[in-house]
Amino acid sequence: MIIKNPQRLNEIVGQDTKKISTWFDSPVKKPLLIHGPTGVGKTSSAYALAKEKNLEIIELNSSNLRNKDKIKNVIGIASQQQSLFGKKKLILIDEVDGISGRSDYGGLAELSRIISDSKHKIVLTANDVSDSKFSTLRKKCDIVEFKYVDYLKIFELLKNICEKNKIKFEEKQLKNLARKNNGDVRASLLDLVGSVVDGKINADTSEREYAKSIEESLRLVFKSKDASILINVFSDSDEDLDEIFLWIDENLDKEYSGNDLVKAYEKLSKADVYRGRILKRQYYRLMVYQSALMGAGVALSKDEKKNGYVPYKRPSRILKMWIAKNRNARRRSIAEKFARRTHSSSKKIYKDFGVLVNFLKDDKVVNELELDDDEIKWLRRNV
Repeated sequence: MIIKNPQRLNEIVGQDTKKISTWFDSPVKKPLLIHGPTGVGKTSSAYALAKEKNLEIIELNSSNLRNKDKIKNVIGIASQQQSLFGKKKLILIDEVDGISGRSDYGGLAELSRIISDSKHKIVLTANDVSDSKFSTLRKKCDIVEFKYVDYLKIFELLKNICEKNKIKFEEKQLKNLARKNNGDVRASLLDLVGSVVDGKINADTSEREYAKSIEESLRLVFKSKDASILINVFSDSDEDLDEIFLWIDENLDKEYSGNDLVKAYEKLSKADVYRGRILKRQYYRLMVYQSALMGAGVALSKDEKKNGYVPYKRPSRILKMWIAKNRNARRRSIAEKFARRTHSSSKKIYKDFGVLVNFLKDDKVVNELELDDDEIKWLRRNV
């Protein structure tokens, strides 16, 4: 099967690449940062630009250049040297969010310095640059956001490839391949290649494991209005719906305002009603409605999406819950041990803990309960 890489920017599926052309034609040598989820055409766009403009492209993967010295010696030199072939040069620095960890000390600062002094146009790609450590890099770059691609556009691409390669197919099969990869073009192409048997698409196409991060899911909700993708947007997330609910609540006002914000909170409050019914009645079949309201409901509440990059915050309520849980963990563990020894209810012991304070000060009681060192320290400090 022959699958050709895009030769021009307008061949990139499902992305607005006009901004890339405008950036390249600008006399300013400010770097371009393309960010977005995996498999949506970030690296392919750089290569298509190079092909279209007849540029020599130098690709450097920053995950292999993880500290200041390596970045200086490799990227720094490449950014200053002229092309060996007399062409204009484009430097592609792939996966800049791969620069992370203690071993990378000084790496991002050096990269920010180098890209400002480069003699050549530079394109950087990343999946997620929301971390505060990328703030300087973001300020020094023009930013283009790539999104998950509508499955119907991926379907048209797969259909075109099959027709050119004379592969027999049913449209339903190709739509399934396109839909199940949630906007990931590369994954869909890999699945297409893997599903071809004897010149036709094998009907038994296996499901690809695909797990979106919670921030990727939020970005899809806040930046899209495609109900076909949004209806099950959280089905492939690593996090449960309760935590996703808190993330939406924490970040909703960063993306929405005015009447859009009011309508979105109305959908979120209805999702919370379903959540309460699920917990109270154990009607887990209602989770599909909770998920739909949190995803498609919130997404379709906006008239227009907010342009530009918005970093999302971890829910502060989760942190407060974690602090409260840790604060009461020792008290709860002591109450459970006391309840087991006295054949009592641990909930009642926990509730009446203050009444038992003087009794728990007795060393004999402490030994009988077999408290560990942390529990004893907490007991001595708090009772």
